Amino acid sequence: MMPATSGRVTFGAFELDLESGTLRKSGRERKLRPQPMRVLCLLVGQAGRLVSRDEIRRLLWDESTFVGYDTGVDYCVHRIRSVLGDDAQAPRYVETLPRRGYRFIAPVRYERPFEEPTLAVLPFSNLNRDPAKDYFADGVTDALITELARIPALRVISRQSVLHLKGSSLKLDEIARELGVNGVVEGAALVEGRRVRVSAQLILMDPERHAWAHSYDCDLSAVLATQCEAARAIAGAVAAALRSAGAVPPPQVAAKTVSPEIAESYLKARAEFDRMTAEGIGNALRHFREINLKAPDFAPGLALHSACLFMLGYWGHAPAGEVYPAAKRLALQAVAIDDRLGTAHLVLAWMELLLDWDLDAALREARRAIELSPSDPDAHSFHSTLLCFAGDKPEATREVQYALNLNPAALLPNQYAAWMFLHLGQHARAEAQARRTIELFPDSLQPYFVLGWSAWHRGRAEDAVDALEKALSHSREALSLSYLGHVYGRLGRMDEARRLLRELEELRARGQCPPTAMAVVHAGLGEIDVAFDWLETAYRMRDGYLFWLPGAPGLDPLHSDARFVDLVRRMGVSPACRGRSN
Repeated sequence: MMPATSGRVTFGAFELDLESGTLRKSGRERKLRPQPMRVLCLLVGQAGRLVSRDEIRRLLWDESTFVGYDTGVDYCVHRIRSVLGDDAQAPRYVETLPRRGYRFIAPVRYERPFEEPTLAVLPFSNLNRDPAKDYFADGVTDALITELARIPALRVISRQSVLHLKGSSLKLDEIARELGVNGVVEGAALVEGRRVRVSAQLILMDPERHAWAHSYDCDLSAVLATQCEAARAIAGAVAAALRSAGAVPPPQVAAKTVSPEIAESYLKARAEFDRMTAEGIGNALRHFREINLKAPDFAPGLALHSACLFMLGYWGHAPAGEVYPAAKRLALQAVAIDDRLGTAHLVLAWMELLLDWDLDAALREARRAIELSPSDPDAHSFHSTLLCFAGDKPEATREVQYALNLNPAALLPNQYAAWMFLHLGQHARAEAQARRTIELFPDSLQPYFVLGWSAWHRGRAEDAVDALEKALSHSREALSLSYLGHVYGRLGRMDEARRLLRELEELRARGQCPPTAMAVVHAGLGEIDVAFDWLETAYRMRDGYLFWLPGAPGLDPLHSDARFVDLVRRMGVSPACRGRSN
């Protein structure tokens, strides 16, 4: 089960609100001091998993705090057991694993903080039993999630959050409890030549019952329209089951009819896009170029094509100055044809920020994307980032938490949350979120950056180096090199810093190093004037990574300079996004 950080949890006669830290037994509040309560929320939020003593220590105290850690941890656990009426020798709630840590062992039931109905679309089965046809079943799953996510009163769990359940032996009620949903959609797809059969069923929980089922036989050219039809039918079934027909309005989307070749290429491209790798994006682009040549008015293809180009530029795999204008042009074409494509509006939000430096316009586009796809965690995550840049810390925090609640196992919300807490100066929370992201996605780079910057801010230089060297061991891309080079320079390890700077210069010659990365290393070396020359280049080139510098806690040599204050002002970023609290 994924770690829970919000909502209500019940176990035995107890009810625990993870956000407020309120514990009740049989409706009556039971008091716990703040530190034992934080430990209880940690243990319950990760029920069934070993929580090490070191994790508890990091939760309660930073390295600069002089306290008897072991005694403090023991006290917290003792108080928890006392309030719960638990026995260390015969535990019902908190189990001790000697010299390792603790585990919450009681059965728990999560009640997510959502009033609207919640659905999980499980990965559709590939009845062809041919791995080469997996793209079709996966594409149907993703498209159905996209259509259902348009419904304002319906929360839909992302594909990433359910992917680990593919082929699972868990029963449906167990799946529903793990994901925190009250309905499950499952189905299968079969392709025979140009004919397609898609079957789907909706099962609602509490009590478990089949609310709707249907099979569709159609030509491949009509498969995208069939997905829309299935989404409308499922929405109607949910509404009927809840006896509130107006609560879940069916999505008002136009049926899309294209040639069989275009439909197949689109599903293949979408499957590649969802891999979220440079290779996958490159494969998707080849399909989209073909689609746009044969069907230049196919808006979904234009929207996803624009998203691919944006990601290549943002990841540094292609020059942003070349791909960003093309991404914006394609997104504008898509919304001109169909203004209801949330993906296109989300790309436009990024472009308003990175190309035009218009934060207000970016906020408008992000809100439009959320309006069109209320269950899109990526839209909520980016919206939270924009709110942070605008200086609205409370709303930014609420928005990123909402994205996490929508899809606790999705990559982007977890990454954004870690960065967000870092920028808001909530370093203990940032570290906890970064470690949680690494646990979910071991190959992810960004959580190591957060760990490194946070450790540096808190005076733990060795931990900062360790985290940033781990990032570099995953990938020797520009940001990994620059952050570690900066820290090496600040520690006086000049030869190592300059070695990484030379590697960055080689990447830059290949168009794979943003100017911000060069500035970060030169700042670490104490070459502040050179750093600001690079920052001005970044400003002229619309380097998107420039927006993250105001909140990065390790860049004091830049933050303290009047030139940086002027740069932030010209970018339109609120100085309030520079968090300093702990």
